[in-house]
Parts: sequence; structure tokens; C-alpha cells
Amino acid sequence: MVLSFILLGVGVVARYVQLPYDTLGPGSARAVNSVIEVKGHPSYPPQGKVFYTTVSVRERVNPYEALAGWLDPAVEVVPEVKVRGTVPPDQFQRMNIEAMADSKTTAQVLALRELGYTNLGAGAEVVEVVPGQPAAPVLKPKDIIVAIDGKPVATSSDAVAAIRARAAGDTLAMRIKRGDAAPIDVEAVLAEGEGRPLLGVRLSTKIELPFDINIDSGRIVGPSAGLAYGLELLDLLTPGELTGGSSVAATGELLADGTIGPIGGVAQKAVTVRRAGIKVFLVPKENEAEARAHAGGGLEIRGVANFDEALKALATLEGSNALALGKPGAGS
Repeated sequence: MVLSFILLGVGVVARYVQLPYDTLGPGSARAVNSVIEVKGHPSYPPQGKVFYTTVSVRERVNPYEALAGWLDPAVEVVPEVKVRGTVPPDQFQRMNIEAMADSKTTAQVLALRELGYTNLGAGAEVVEVVPGQPAAPVLKPKDIIVAIDGKPVATSSDAVAAIRARAAGDTLAMRIKRGDAAPIDVEAVLAEGEGRPLLGVRLSTKIELPFDINIDSGRIVGPSAGLAYGLELLDLLTPGELTGGSSVAATGELLADGTIGPIGGVAQKAVTVRRAGIKVFLVPKENEAEARAHAGGGLEIRGVANFDEALKALATLEGSNALALGKPGAGS
């Protein structure tokens, strides 16, 4: 009897013990058709659907949850340090929110580029200013750097290149826009940072769209929905069916040059897509082998390295107009 009470007590305690492990399990497949809204440009709602996928994450699981994860081939049990590194949870969440915002911006840029809109950069927007670094006294989050040393800045890459062309100790002259006020000129003396001149900011490209586009990502965070957003937006803005009228799932981080970067949880996403009954899943080329290993017999995996390859993959679907969209023009 005493032993039974001891075992019962251990079992109860184990439910409240948090281990430094997370579990990654299959999540959901969600159509993005209904979350993208366009105003000021003709739109052509397609019959086909593009889905993005999520992963179900349980943080700091108890021993029972960890054991269940180890026994389930669709679930991965990983040390929390592998997921977040040494980043505090609140900062990690903030980074993922910003990553989702960046993914939507990049999706808009790449989709519009296919339609000939190529000059969308309006400057380098300050996302974060590092305390104690040269930028701290003169720059604030949401400032937009539009020129450095008298040369126009259209993208964050322009700003980074201009900074790296200087040396630690140099004075960097910047013209910035702050809110609705007229542009102002500010200066900062660059510091030394790992052998490079350091301003002490994190930047993203500020874009100006030719018409209104709203992508409602809800509570989903992270960068991996970027590919799905870009494809669906392009489908919405062009007559015809990018997917040939069928359902296609897509995952991958879109980068500004069109590259599709690898993502985490692709094994669980492949299981999610298969369970949803979707037959084609576009994944980053670097994740292709892992996705295939968990796809089963009824799901076709297409590994794609960039946005153009994603369009070519869709073009093989019957009824797709992906190769009839034309090449980007001079833009506007």
C-alpha cells in the first residue's frame, strides 16, 4: 500500500515537472485565399487553393508528454535550446512576429515583380536600435533611411553596403524620414564590430506598394508562410489558375532575391499536408529529402530553390497558367 501511494505521488509530480524539451507535432493546413485582400487593382479569385502549413509546438513538456513524443513517429522531441538557442522567450516571440511581417513584405515584392513592378523600395526601415551603439542617439525604430553620404538608399541592402564601404571611426551622414515630418539629416560615428564598421541597427526594406494589399496572418508567426503568400497573391492578381484549379500546399522562407530558404518542422508539415488530402507540396530544396521521407505514398513533394522554380513546378499541373504570366517588365 505504501509503495502504491509513493508511485501515485511520483506520477502526479511528473505531470508538473517541466523538462527543457519541446515537442514538434503535425499542425494544420490552411488555405490563404481568404486572408489576402487587394484594393485598387483588378483581382481574379481563383478556384484553386494554396495552403500554408503549421507545426504544433509544446514548450517545456513534462515526462509523459516527452515519452508520448518519442513513441510517435510524427512527433519530434527536441532540446529547447535547439529551437530558441539562448534567446529569451519574449525576444524569440518578437523575432518570429517580425519574421512573419518580413515574409509578407517579401511575398508582395516578389509577386508584384512578376507583374513588372520592380521599383518598390522606399528606404531602409530601422527595426531595432542596439542600446549603447552609434545609432542609439540619432535613430529610432520606424525611422526610414533614404540616403547615406548623399546617395539614395532604396533597400536595406543598399544601406548595409554603404555602411560596409566605410571604416570604424568614420562619420556616416544619413538622411532619414521620421513619421510625417520632413526628412532630416543625422550623423553617427561608426564603431568596430567583428572586423566591420558597426552602426548598431537592424534594418528591413520599406516598400511602397502601387495599390493596397492586406495579408491577415492572424496569430501565425515565423517566416515559413512566405512562399504560400507570394504564390496566392500572384494567382489573385492574374486571370486564370496558377494551380490549375487544384489544391497545393507550400512552405518556405522567401528572401528578397527570390531564394526559398529552408524551414524547420518540415517532417511534421509533410504529415499535416498528407492528412489534409492535398496531393502536391512545394518545399525548400534543402528540405526535400526530409519531406519525402514523411510524405507517404499519396503526396508528391516538389523541392524548389527559388520563386521561379516554384512557378515552374506549378506549371506542370494541368490547367496551370504559371508559364503564361510573362516576364517582369520595366516596372513602375
